[in-house]
Amino acid sequence: MKVFDTLRKLRMIMLILGGLCLSYGIYQKYWYSDLVRKAVESIEANRLDEQYLEEAKKGLFSSDGLIAYNMGVRSYRANNLKKAGEHFYEVIRNSHNSSRKKYAYYNLGNIFVELELPQKAAEMYKESLRLDPKNWESKYNLERLYVFFQEAFPGEGQQTSLDQEPGDEKSDKGQRGVTGAEKPDI
Repeated sequence: MKVFDTLRKLRMIMLILGGLCLSYGIYQKYWYSDLVRKAVESIEANRLDEQYLEEAKKGLFSSDGLIAYNMGVRSYRANNLKKAGEHFYEVIRNSHNSSRKKYAYYNLGNIFVELELPQKAAEMYKESLRLDPKNWESKYNLERLYVFFQEAFPGEGQQTSLDQEPGDEKSDKGQRGVTGAEKPDI
């Protein structure tokens, strides 16, 4: 009988400790989420303070990839390209989220364009496209690299998809010509 009372007390203590741990975890999760939300809002409002992100790093459930990405965006907007690049590389190394990695590669490409390193930028855009082949922003920026930095990509500039698709003759008859002198049929 004494053993059952001891087990009952132990079970009650474990239940109370489990409840306290769960409560603390829920508190940390909402506290952390609130800090990240405030940090994103400050970035969007071009208030480039880092206090929310630094505080969120201390959280129990903090996502280092998300925080590093947001710090990279903050640094990029503050025109601190070196620091932004470090944060985006940290995202690539540590994050398991392929979407976040895709945007980190894309942003690194943008940084390399600003630093006038077109071949490095092309590598980053290609890596972003490897993660998401439908990423039109990376495609567009890669094509722009081929056009504006032709000397850095001999032979690759002709492979871009900037040519418009030819129309069929039936649909082209009622449209203006190159000079705009012809009147369309009304």
